[in-house]
Amino acid sequence: MKAIPACVVCAAVLSLAVPVAAGADEAAIPGHAVLARATGQALIIWDATPLFADVVRRKLPDSEANALIAHDALRILARMQPDLDKDAKSVTVRIVYAKKGEVSPVYGTATFEGIERYATLNANAADLSTDKDKWKEFDPNAPLPSWLSFAIVGKLPPR
Repeated sequence: MKAIPACVVCAAVLSLAVPVAAGADEAAIPGHAVLARATGQALIIWDATPLFADVVRRKLPDSEANALIAHDALRILARMQPDLDKDAKSVTVRIVYAKKGEVSPVYGTATFEGIERYATLNANAADLSTDKDKWKEFDPNAPLPSWLSFAIVGKLPPR
């Protein structure tokens, strides 16, 4: 019997892994967020590739796409805020997405062109912990609270 390489076994196990059950609100946020730094100037990195793919598929105008991205970033912040250390001064949600290139004739799928750092959402940790303006109960159609900073540093994918 031929031995199966360890990398194949690991890949198979990871592909079968079931994510921990999330609440309905958490499940609705596309992509994957990671708390990269919990203290001082806390950092959350959100890979929002599925959201950007939806923006392209629906051909949303820039203003509508930016509003959707900003509000979903706020939802990511609300979900991950309890994981921040008590001594955190500020928190940044860094929004990134994977750029796709031309379809590879060898593989028949789009090639990977890198990661686009699209935007950041910044907040003072004290405002988060005091629930300033009831920010966790935000209306998706309302503008972001004025004490949050949403800065676009990259480009939306072509539509």
